[in-house]
Amino acid sequence: MHNKKMIACIQIPHSIYQMMLAHLQVTYPQEGCGLLGGHIEQGSKVAHVTHLYVIENHLHSPTAYEMAPTQQLQAMLDLEAQGSDTIAAYHSHPQGQSVPSETDIAQAYYPELVHLIVSLQQRDQPIVRAFHILNKNVEEIALNITT
Repeated sequence: MHNKKMIACIQIPHSIYQMMLAHLQVTYPQEGCGLLGGHIEQGSKVAHVTHLYVIENHLHSPTAYEMAPTQQLQAMLDLEAQGSDTIAAYHSHPQGQSVPSETDIAQAYYPELVHLIVSLQQRDQPIVRAFHILNKNVEEIALNITT
């Protein structure tokens, strides 16, 4: 069962993509996390990212993350105030692959969000993938880095 608003492709400007990767390198060897905001193209399922929010992983763990609730709420309210949407949550897997873990799947509390997972197994070559997680079903979606 698919939500008709489900995003089929997420587009991230290279500058925001680089800021996200830089943030995750700084938090290494712990998992880093944050939110991406922007807008969904009218009449399509393409999301355009325009904002990045670095959010503290208050678990400070190499194998788990939980966004600091106050920072997460502030980011979502900021996006709403600007007329933008919360499009994606991102986090790193410092020693794992860029696929959702069992914990990621169990804790996918916002099914409308895209989940970006960044593998830092090879720190100089991060692997970034995007997924929808809905009712424990995982579906990979297209990720485009734009100039």
